[in-house]
Amino acid sequence: MTYRNRPAPRRRHRARWQDELRTQRLLVGGFAAAIAVALGLFGISAWNAYYDTHLQQVMYVEGTAVIREELDLRKAIQAAELQATGVDIQDQLGEDQTTGGARGAVLQQQLSVITDQFSNLTATSTGSISDGLFQATRAEEFGISVTDEEIDAEVATRQTLPARIQVSIIEVDALPEDAASGAEATDEDFARAEEEANDIRARLDDGEEFGAIATAESDDPGSATFEGLVGWVSEDDPQYGYLFPLADGVEAGELSGPTRTDDGYVILRVEDRTEEGPFTGLLDLLSSARITDADYRAYIGDELLKRDFRTYFTDDVAVSPAEQREVAQILILNDQGVPVPKQRIRHLLAQPVPGGEVADQEAATEEQWAAAEARAQGWFDEVQDPDADWFEIAKESDDPGSRSNGGDLGWYDPTTGQFVPEFEAAVARLAVGEISEPVRTDFGYHVIQVTDQRTTALDFAASLIEDLEADPDSFGAEARANSEDSATRSDEGYLGWVARYEGSVAREQAIFGMTDIGEISADPVVDGNQIWIFKLLGSNPERLVEESRLSTIQSTGYSRWYETLKADGQIWIDTQLQLEAAPPPTA
Repeated sequence: MTYRNRPAPRRRHRARWQDELRTQRLLVGGFAAAIAVALGLFGISAWNAYYDTHLQQVMYVEGTAVIREELDLRKAIQAAELQATGVDIQDQLGEDQTTGGARGAVLQQQLSVITDQFSNLTATSTGSISDGLFQATRAEEFGISVTDEEIDAEVATRQTLPARIQVSIIEVDALPEDAASGAEATDEDFARAEEEANDIRARLDDGEEFGAIATAESDDPGSATFEGLVGWVSEDDPQYGYLFPLADGVEAGELSGPTRTDDGYVILRVEDRTEEGPFTGLLDLLSSARITDADYRAYIGDELLKRDFRTYFTDDVAVSPAEQREVAQILILNDQGVPVPKQRIRHLLAQPVPGGEVADQEAATEEQWAAAEARAQGWFDEVQDPDADWFEIAKESDDPGSRSNGGDLGWYDPTTGQFVPEFEAAVARLAVGEISEPVRTDFGYHVIQVTDQRTTALDFAASLIEDLEADPDSFGAEARANSEDSATRSDEGYLGWVARYEGSVAREQAIFGMTDIGEISADPVVDGNQIWIFKLLGSNPERLVEESRLSTIQSTGYSRWYETLKADGQIWIDTQLQLEAAPPPTA
């Protein structure tokens, strides 16, 4: 067979954009080869080096190719921002780390974040470019646009340092130290705090040392540790920003207050101040890296697109009526390590001294022990009825850890020595379903039942699904008996309505994969160390999410929604680049 009459390779499964990408790469490679030949063999090595560091195609996003030079430019911009911010934070801490004050720990944490971001700069820059290109092609579809005015404003914000004050404080809380949790200060409390604050101000005016008084008497524990020094504060500081307007017009070295706040009174001393002005550290780094205004604005445009896409999800996608499923669930905790055979146990505990420690039981009288045994015997007689409700009976049990769960102690490994010997001996004598006569231990009298046994958690879940598929109406009873989710088991596993992006991918796929009311999820849903079984109770194609659930979806659902959006996109990233972006292996 000649080359000409060989069957053509099948290409129908490859997307058209992938063919276009392959053609582009061949053209670039051919162009490089042609130049190399023209330069001669002596120039091949130099050309290859130039190609690898400048012209090599590293990404292809929605019809746009990105070369190495463009990625390096984005990395340079982001590195400049990180470096400038790090230097600014170091300036706030001071060379000897003494000017950070109460904000020092926050500043050190911010430096740690910057260090991490530097180590992941390739991945961050790759995502910045690829997301920017992808989002630009989808923005019109969602009514998203970034204006020149918005870019101007963001550039101005990033290239400007805010006004700051370096301040020390003495705080006097209105609420007394022994106030109950959640208590609100009264007028009398504020009057007492004002009097105390005025006394402190008088002592300062008489020449007493600010730091000594702050250390001994300030109610702000963060700054009291540093003789009252808060550190450098801007107006938008989440913890100490309230101090900024209180220092208005106060010169360095001067005192202000006492001033009433929401919590009491504060006396402050301004140590130093800086006015709003150009972020020269950033501007110098951008200039030295030869980054033009157009380059920086393109980067800012991508960042604003990212912000607007998240806002669109939060304000539109998450709150719009959408398909929801009403479900019940059973949770089984997965085996950790090598699975071993286990038994499921529940018990009822009658103590001679209800709620007491072991020492209290040891000191109990014979009459108290007899009364405890009588209580246990009564429970034993009661649970002989196959329809006995252990959840109701267990409410009288003296074991606080299990009485709200029907006395359930979970899955028990007989080899661990988890329980006292008398208890373990009683369990060893019981078959599945059998209930013991009252068993005495140092804790009291126990009525014990072995409710089930298993080889592995996954096998047990699969067996339970078979039983539920044969009898879906038993789901509630099985949830009460076997679920390890304390929040839903007592309500027959009822979870309620579930929307997309509300749980993990595995659970969402299982829940929205069911179609018929009453259907049981076909296979155990393994999600980390948890195994889930679901039953579909209802479906609504357009249902609003309740406010109490909305914040969870808004905070955790964006990445899931966005990855789903990208799944249909034309995005290729060079595998070598992905290796560069991967975090270093841990030791």
